[in-house]
Amino acid sequence: MNFNFDEKINNFLKIIAKNAQAQNKRVFFVGGIVRDNILNVDTFDIDILFEGNAIEFAKSLNDDIEIKSIHQDFCTVKVIYQNLEIDIASSRTEKYPYSGCLPVLDEVGVTIEKDVLRRDFSVNSLYAQILLKDDELSFELVDLVGGIDDIKSKTLRVLHNRSYIDDPTRILRGVGFKYRFDFDFSKNDINLIQNYLSNIDYSNMSIDRVEKVLKKLFELEQQDDIFNYIAINNLHSIFNSSSVNIDCSLISKIISDFNLNLYQKAELYMQILSNPQVIMRYYCDILDSYKGFKKFDLSNLAYYYYKTLDKIVLEYLKVKDVKLKISGDDLIGRGVEQGKQIGEILDYILKEKLNNPNQYLTKNDELKLIQNRFPHLKKI
Repeated sequence: MNFNFDEKINNFLKIIAKNAQAQNKRVFFVGGIVRDNILNVDTFDIDILFEGNAIEFAKSLNDDIEIKSIHQDFCTVKVIYQNLEIDIASSRTEKYPYSGCLPVLDEVGVTIEKDVLRRDFSVNSLYAQILLKDDELSFELVDLVGGIDDIKSKTLRVLHNRSYIDDPTRILRGVGFKYRFDFDFSKNDINLIQNYLSNIDYSNMSIDRVEKVLKKLFELEQQDDIFNYIAINNLHSIFNSSSVNIDCSLISKIISDFNLNLYQKAELYMQILSNPQVIMRYYCDILDSYKGFKKFDLSNLAYYYYKTLDKIVLEYLKVKDVKLKISGDDLIGRGVEQGKQIGEILDYILKEKLNNPNQYLTKNDELKLIQNRFPHLKKI
């Protein structure tokens, strides 16, 4: 197979291939970079696997490649070559002591035939050996688990029946692949997922890990489809044992009414799935509600409205962009003494503008309103 890299990456690959061959070891691309190459889509990450101990391998490289950081927990290393940062992983096996927990390192330096068994889907379990001959790079595809056939049939298939039990985030990552690449879960995978969802063990669940996967999913352009799929298929129960009421039509309307951008929608989706409690707020007038709701960012306010249907929020949306032209410094500069009165004056003008949001007032107009309302002040 062919990869098209710039000269810097090619030179880096030549160095690691040459050193691996000198040690009678093999070095590979693995996972997403191989899958994306076959699908002819842009590759975002370069994942390199050394069939052995990656840390010791990195230490043996020449001075052109520096070690930036070492991660002993999984025996991986980040190296730097001419400002290029690349992770090199050790071939390894892992164990999951409990369902949903983080994996722990088992063996290091195993063959890829063993390494492949720790991976999620067959389509992400392809290797491409990096070879160097006569200073020319070449790449040899290695398919140990039928990943090529699954790419052709656009099928998501895990490598063993405990895969989702060990790591339920694989369900969510699979949803991402479904909408990014138009893949679908195999019939067996659908059954495995349904069986897992009917008997979830939360006792050792790594909630942080699940939330990180969700946040990455909602960064995708297909975030709306992904959220709807999660909601319809009850996948939020992977990390939230409480009952969550998800009204997709109401959510869609709120997103439109609040004019949320991609980031704000992602935040809203995360809150809906997490289902934090909301306390109803009560305000005495439009000025009070304006000041109260102004403290919310828009995604949090959208979630508050979703949970409460507080109609005052909709009134706030009509005036949320109203701002004063004058400031306290303007008043002080015109002879108004510092103190409580400045706040009262500014609140008066702001309330006038909130009650008439379509009325355009210049700075001079605001000053005139002040003079009319507070005639005892010397002319400002």
